[in-house]
Amino acid sequence: MQPIDQLLHKHDLHQHKLSIIASFEKAIKMTKTKSNEKAIPLGSSKMGGFPDLPEGWEYPSYEQGPLIFMLQINLVDVKPFDQAGLLPENGILYLFYDAMEQPWGFEEDEGCFKVMYFDGDMSKLNRREYFRSSDFTSFPSFTLSFEAMVTISEDPANLESLNEEEWEDFWNFRQELMQPEFGNGKLEAAHYLLGEPMNIQNDVFEELFENGKDPVLLFQIDSDEEDLGVLWGDCGMLYFCIEKEDLLRKQFDRVKFTLQCF
Repeated sequence: MQPIDQLLHKHDLHQHKLSIIASFEKAIKMTKTKSNEKAIPLGSSKMGGFPDLPEGWEYPSYEQGPLIFMLQINLVDVKPFDQAGLLPENGILYLFYDAMEQPWGFEEDEGCFKVMYFDGDMSKLNRREYFRSSDFTSFPSFTLSFEAMVTISEDPANLESLNEEEWEDFWNFRQELMQPEFGNGKLEAAHYLLGEPMNIQNDVFEELFENGKDPVLLFQIDSDEEDLGVLWGDCGMLYFCIEKEDLLRKQFDRVKFTLQCF
């Protein structure tokens, strides 16, 4: 990511620097590194491949059989970047989803994803392979590393004074801030935890939480044709959100989900 001052000058917004910075919401960027599944230590933060589940845990399933393993986050890895103290300090968060059928998260899609949390003896973990009747079983394996990033709402309350041209500059600034290009004109996949969602259609928080209190973006998973070979709908995103109170209580069964695409 380019320095904030450089981005503000590039998009003619430097005169609004203080208001923009005051509207930032901190997030945690997930960066993938292609890895051999067998070389990834048990309990590591990873995307794709197979999950490391505790003994005795039932593998989550949906209509067509086992859900696809998306990722697992060893929370010790992300804690240094969780400046708001929202995430548990230890343990592993798991994410599963029906990545083949790609349900939208409507009421009738209940069960199409699963977020699970383990905070126990890591020596009890086993890499759990699963079988599906379709040709596709799992995504390629990647280790995950993390770094701090900033996000911003698409409509910050303290920027109401912007004129039409400045709003266009702001949206371009926001896009480059949250999803920069990586040199060859292609956009980085916007995989991250916390912060503001990159809404494609409706406001994600308003869609998922009618009269909700302090919604939190737990995971945002972007289309990733380059590495994972997947597009969500038409170049869309997956959003997994939870109310702050439920997150602090580690009630991950209360996570809500929606898919949005262009």
